[in-house]
Amino acid sequence: MPGARRTTAAPRLAVVGSGAAGLTAAISAAEQGSAVVLLTKAALEDSNSMLAQGGYSAVLPEGQRAPGDSVASHVADTVAAGSGLGTRTAIERMCAAAAGSVAELAGRGVAFDRSAEGRLLLGLEAAHSFPRILHAGGDASGAGITRALIARVRRLEAEGRVALIEHATVTRILVEAGEAVGLEYGTAGSARERIDADAVVLATGGAGQLYAQTTNPLVATGDGVALAFEAGAVLRDLEFYQFHPTALQVTAPDGTVRSSLISEAVRGEGAVIRDAAGRRFVRDYHPLGELAPRDAVSRALAQHARAGGGQAYLDATALESEHGEGFLARRFPTLDAMVRAAGFDWRREPLPIAPAAHYWMGGIATDPDGATSVPGLYAVGEAACTGVHGANRLASNSLLEGVVFAGRAVRHAHSRALAGVAPWAGPRPSALRLELGGTGAEPGRRTATRAEVATAMQADAGVIRDGAGLARLSQTLTGWESGHTETCHLILLGRLLAAAAAAREESVGAHFRLDFPQRPLPAPGTTAADRHIDVVRDSHHSAALAPELVLTGRNPS
Repeated sequence: MPGARRTTAAPRLAVVGSGAAGLTAAISAAEQGSAVVLLTKAALEDSNSMLAQGGYSAVLPEGQRAPGDSVASHVADTVAAGSGLGTRTAIERMCAAAAGSVAELAGRGVAFDRSAEGRLLLGLEAAHSFPRILHAGGDASGAGITRALIARVRRLEAEGRVALIEHATVTRILVEAGEAVGLEYGTAGSARERIDADAVVLATGGAGQLYAQTTNPLVATGDGVALAFEAGAVLRDLEFYQFHPTALQVTAPDGTVRSSLISEAVRGEGAVIRDAAGRRFVRDYHPLGELAPRDAVSRALAQHARAGGGQAYLDATALESEHGEGFLARRFPTLDAMVRAAGFDWRREPLPIAPAAHYWMGGIATDPDGATSVPGLYAVGEAACTGVHGANRLASNSLLEGVVFAGRAVRHAHSRALAGVAPWAGPRPSALRLELGGTGAEPGRRTATRAEVATAMQADAGVIRDGAGLARLSQTLTGWESGHTETCHLILLGRLLAAAAAAREESVGAHFRLDFPQRPLPAPGTTAADRHIDVVRDSHHSAALAPELVLTGRNPS
């Protein structure tokens, strides 16, 4: 019976991914006495977490927090940023656990920035009501946190408590009798190997490579979401993809445009956004202007460009005069080096920016303990949809979510392996279904490149969408295949995202449709949970046949 398995030996956990969530899961499991195998498809240091600039949101204990701030305020800000589609229980648990997770990270070697008097420094970011953002190394918080966790993992590896496998591509989650029992993986030049485990934890990050313009590294191809879907797990909220509004646009010699993230914290310090004529315009679209939630600012840039506003710019020049010469370099050393390397002097000139794919709110549906609908399979970090982000993620909640829910998932997996636990408490897909057709090799399909997939997604499933574009995208992706694992995953995920976006005939959060620009009033009796769209595999198809994709969900009438 799934979920009732017992083991007398130390539980064995296989963790896939080496960002903050995966590293935390591996460390927590080892510290609880589990045997841990940590796999990552590149080097341990290659992850989205390593690139995170903004920081780590947390309401600290009384006497350390900003005057007037509270956990309830953090919850309210998170709910509001997510347009009310977040799962309140999960949000409350995350925000309540934030202060404790800061102490836990510090105990694992993370050096958060402090004042000369030793107090933790707190910054303000868009859509937060109070300064509650901690940093580690100024604008290199992700790197500061991730490097400390990597050092801890390396020590555990040296002690024989964590087995580390780098440059390993996971190709399949092993499912027996409906339960995840391990995984298969391969490394360059070697045959596929099997790892048996009491639990598999997917912490594979996002899928920014779905889009031509992204802040994500090359490794962000949504592998965990695709693997979980193929294993039968429920996916949720795939239509909600957050575009960061302030990505520096740099044109390479070959004419391609590269996007580099410019942290929310720059606007928190007072930088403004201007159009080609030098006019601040974001307030024309949202009353909070540059400090509105990310989805609103990105939409403002996209709509203003469509209206003839031309290139948008981030103007931080006034910060130097306000705070003194050298302020930008002191406050944002990593950004300053990046901007200068790209050929700009942001002390004296505004920077060309545009929205870029940044974070997927959707992913593998989990319950509050990180458990998926497949017993023994867990998901944490950006690969998961815990429900805390709703339709749009609040700035600096991502590292927090990854750390908090990684710890919860490991505790749940450890208890399950030793004593068994109650069945999955996560969301159940509703009854409406939309057939999408098969995913196997079919006559007439052609081999597509990753760049072609990204270009098509950018054009028809970007910041602004409509039904015609989504239909065109679906038709295009259905006609493509690839012999490359990552590109196959991107084609699959693009199809699922396009279907979910087509099914949601309203504009909410990061999902904006020109043909349905308003968010309708909920039908009588409808709850926030009814407004989610879930994606599941049709379990009735024979394993010998190409699986059908089935989109299930409920939209308000």
